[in-house]
Amino acid sequence: MDFKTYYNKLSDGQKLKFLNAIISKNKDLQLALINFDGAAEIEKDRLSFDRFVKIVNDTMSVYRDKFEGVDTENPDWDNYAPSHSGYIEEWEQYMEASEQEFQVFFDDFKSFSIDLIIQQKVEELTARLIGLYKAVRSAEVPDPVSSFDDINDYLHDEYKRITADLIEKINISALSEPVVLNAFEHFFQYFKGAGDMSALLAFAMEDYLIALTGQTTQPKEILAIMDQAAIDRNHFPRLSLMLLKQAGKTDEWLLSAKIFYKLNDDVALQLLEHYFETDKTEFLKLAEELFGKDNRRWTRPVSGLITPELSRELFIKVFYRLVVNYSNLEDYKKLRPFLDSSLLEKLLKEVRSNKPFQVQVLAAEQRFEEIKTIVQRNPDDWDYSELIRPVLSVYPEFCFDNIKQKVLRTIKNERGRSAYQQIVGWLQLADTIPGYKPQNRILARELYNHKPNLPALKDELRQGGLV
Repeated sequence: MDFKTYYNKLSDGQKLKFLNAIISKNKDLQLALINFDGAAEIEKDRLSFDRFVKIVNDTMSVYRDKFEGVDTENPDWDNYAPSHSGYIEEWEQYMEASEQEFQVFFDDFKSFSIDLIIQQKVEELTARLIGLYKAVRSAEVPDPVSSFDDINDYLHDEYKRITADLIEKINISALSEPVVLNAFEHFFQYFKGAGDMSALLAFAMEDYLIALTGQTTQPKEILAIMDQAAIDRNHFPRLSLMLLKQAGKTDEWLLSAKIFYKLNDDVALQLLEHYFETDKTEFLKLAEELFGKDNRRWTRPVSGLITPELSRELFIKVFYRLVVNYSNLEDYKKLRPFLDSSLLEKLLKEVRSNKPFQVQVLAAEQRFEEIKTIVQRNPDDWDYSELIRPVLSVYPEFCFDNIKQKVLRTIKNERGRSAYQQIVGWLQLADTIPGYKPQNRILARELYNHKPNLPALKDELRQGGLV
């Protein structure tokens, strides 16, 4: 039973009892309830647009100065905490020390922002997020030691990190609708005059706005705010579709999705799933289009929907690419009944770079002689055990001799715990070869008595249960 169904079955008394128990033990929730109840007072004290703009500009100025004040050539070594206790290259130390200075700024911003959420100050939070983003994009931080590929890209990644954390906080909060609607009004009024920054700002803020939308029951009001500000909905395709769906505007949702899907992959997936449920002909047309445009991006989503009954041709194309790209034997088994001999040979050539998977396919086809050849040609392959495993019972003598030679070659040329652990692994594999366990144990005993004495090897053999 899903949560929504379970929740709706509860009586109001049960819900209140649970909420009272939770709120009585959580000071943050207590404060949130007080602020939520005081939404009318907050509405009276709402920010003017001029004040909103001032917060944007002040935040941008403060954080741009903070960012530009980081000296990547002489970072704050007193507060530097190495990421691990091992050896760290000098350039990496400079990068880590500078990153940690930046992270302090972002984490302070996040902590302050969480307080704003608790206090229902969503307008101010929205203004500060805009200002921080503008600082991230406009800061000019010298990097004479080339600690970063691009400092602004790094700052943008940090911005996304803390924004994601704030979205999680919003999703579990109870925000006043008037406060949220006020934030939308100011944001879209500001966005209207953002000029060259508008596309970047929309991309940076859309997830945040979607989270705010989840706090309202008035999607039509937000759409009206967008329209009154003459906002091109193309800038906010996912937000627009979410609002249209919540508003019950099914026809308008579909018309918009047909426009937006070329701009945004998430929208394209929504449209694909909609057609799958409502119009299989349109589903196939769109699936063909998306897969043809970028098969790596669309292989997995389309494979979860397409069936041979819908389109044998598209099913084969999609699952062929799925197998080649992701090397999953279960996917291969679904595809196999639809492969002719030429397509099978083509597939085997395409997966040659992934020898363990190539061997899995050959084993499924019972082409053991080819697996034996692969083992012979790749005695030192990192995945040696996976290559030889399928033919242990098919060619027992060959496999034991091959493993024995590999073990003896390794003990002759290598020393160290890691090498001994590998040897034990191969011997454990040889233990499973039909009829060869006695010979394998003799080999293990000879290694145990190796001269010169190898205590670590003895220990590994004992732990591996071979002596």
